[in-house]
Amino acid sequence: MKRRRWVILGILVVPAVLVASGAAVLLRDPVVDTRPHPFNQDRNGAWMEHRWLTRPQTREEMAEVLRDLARRGVTNVFPHLIPFDREGRLPAHDRDQMRAFIAVAREVAPRMRVLPWVGGLRVGYRRSVKGSIDLGDLRQRQRIVAECRGLLDEGFAGIHLNIEPVPSGSDELLALLRALRPAMGESGILSVSAQRPAPFALPFAPNYAWTTGYYARVAATVDQVVVMAYDTGLPTAGLYRRYMAYTASAATRALKPSLRGRVLIGVPTYDPAGLMHRAGVETLENALLGTIAGLRGSDAGGTIEGVALYAHWTTDPEEWRVYERLWRGGAGPAH
Repeated sequence: MKRRRWVILGILVVPAVLVASGAAVLLRDPVVDTRPHPFNQDRNGAWMEHRWLTRPQTREEMAEVLRDLARRGVTNVFPHLIPFDREGRLPAHDRDQMRAFIAVAREVAPRMRVLPWVGGLRVGYRRSVKGSIDLGDLRQRQRIVAECRGLLDEGFAGIHLNIEPVPSGSDELLALLRALRPAMGESGILSVSAQRPAPFALPFAPNYAWTTGYYARVAATVDQVVVMAYDTGLPTAGLYRRYMAYTASAATRALKPSLRGRVLIGVPTYDPAGLMHRAGVETLENALLGTIAGLRGSDAGGTIEGVALYAHWTTDPEEWRVYERLWRGGAGPAH
């Protein structure tokens, strides 16, 4: 039954994504744009695995990975911490390792912003693991705010909130973000993972995409909107590139410079394939080609911060070469 639900969802969602991308985008020549571009500012991001904050690591291991990321123009890292429980608390974790990671980052990569990746699955959404986040529970939201304030007190530059899935227009998520905003203080970074954009909400798949209007509402409160631009279910590389062009253009236009938030476009480097993530379609190269094409002429200045790799632990040497060639224009780590 679970597989059947996913098949039905794919049959319904994929055509809707094609429509949502806009006929003008889909009828263009194939998106293959390898010309030099001005969009990389070496303020890119990467989601990092659990071990960096939760299990003891040697100073040498931490210094090596952070130096490498800094040389590659990554200044926003989201190491996974732990999901909130049903009470809105973070279960026990290794605070000594957290502090050690922050200390090494400050020493070897002073521009690096370490934002612990926290959140969890929303209650009521069926997956193999039951959700723990009830955005309608005021007491849970209050505890989440207190826990995030505690993380800033440990020395983190801010927090990266990833609650999935959240339907477009959710006032409850906005309520949590507005409560978190003062808890970040004047300098703390409030970063949030965002569902992929679409020009309208899909009534039969409300969790699939956010409208650009909802992007703007989120960006009025947070500092950083990180678009999860993968798991689209699109069947061909050309369509995925075109959708990425739409995503980059739509997200950056929605986040006008007058708003607080800035955009990172999340791009895939993970391998497991299935109905929603197709091997040979949702590749890093296709994602970057589409992103660059979408940013050209989109008046994205002031809103685009960079791209974010999902995930650091699955990015292989060839994908790093693609990233350096297409996004950073050939300026590899030696530069």
